[in-house]
Amino acid sequence: MRVFLCASLVAVPCLNLMAHHSRSHFDLDATIEIEGTVSEVSWQSPHIYVEVETSVSEGVSETWTLEGHSIPGSLRVGWQRDSVNVGDRVVVVAHPNREPSKKFAMLYSATLLDGKTFYAYAIPEGANVANVDSRRPTAPSTDFSGTWRHMVPVRVATIESFRAPVEWPLTDLGLTQAARFDINDDPVLDCIAMGVPRLILATYSHRWHAFEDRIVIEKERTPQIRTIYLDGTKKPDAFVPNELGFSVGRIESDGTLVVHTDGFSATPWGNSRGLDSSDRKTVEERYRLINGGYSMSVSYTISDPVYLAEPVTVTGEYQKSSDFEFVAEVCNPETARRHLQY
Repeated sequence: MRVFLCASLVAVPCLNLMAHHSRSHFDLDATIEIEGTVSEVSWQSPHIYVEVETSVSEGVSETWTLEGHSIPGSLRVGWQRDSVNVGDRVVVVAHPNREPSKKFAMLYSATLLDGKTFYAYAIPEGANVANVDSRRPTAPSTDFSGTWRHMVPVRVATIESFRAPVEWPLTDLGLTQAARFDINDDPVLDCIAMGVPRLILATYSHRWHAFEDRIVIEKERTPQIRTIYLDGTKKPDAFVPNELGFSVGRIESDGTLVVHTDGFSATPWGNSRGLDSSDRKTVEERYRLINGGYSMSVSYTISDPVYLAEPVTVTGEYQKSSDFEFVAEVCNPETARRHLQY
């Protein structure tokens, strides 16, 4: 067997807030190195999994399960479906589980016999990786159009965001729900799509298309498409309430985009992690281009008298990235809950 526990010799990248599930059970300050043979590659959404079988002693082996990035994220750092295959001999670097007995780790990189290395989340600065196309320069936005990402430090994304919003002014019903919070009750683990406002600062990229009468927002890794009407379009009488609601907006004299959304359906965890929303919810959003069009300030205010004793405002910031093709992969419920078996 070749399994080495190392000091943290790799820089953990920034992850988006509200990733698929918490990474707090992995030790991000340490890495292990595993040499073995690939016994499974699960190219499924929401996360790729790789299993590696390594020899412990003569005739005895053990299997390690490595959780990787999403399919879109993996493609952006050079992976393809056939990059790593069953039967390949590999050396894997991973962040180990905090419980040493568990052979379940967070993939950092996989190196093949030919020396080619595939990184799970980000390519270290200076790494010579021939299988990744160089990124094109990012152009600023002048009308909100472009591809945007919300980034936060990894420790916030892996630990602090995975709890109920107990600091919010909650009603008795909201307090009751927050008190019984369990991260494993998250509807996304059953492949149920997020709604507004949770979707606004969720992980993965947003692509904004600006037209004279509307803004259309696509979300990476989901078929949901959101439209913000700028021409005074009224909500149709036959509108069916849903998790995205019906959005109308205006651009103020200082360039701020102000959006009002109602027409919501009651949605599990529709206000935040661990807090449902009712059909009485409304959301007010404000967006403004900053940093010469390379960033966008984001804020939204939720009003929901069923779960919130008073409105709550959440703020964040988008960073503009170079455009890339969004990949639509159907969420696999078995894969979405696979981490729970460990």
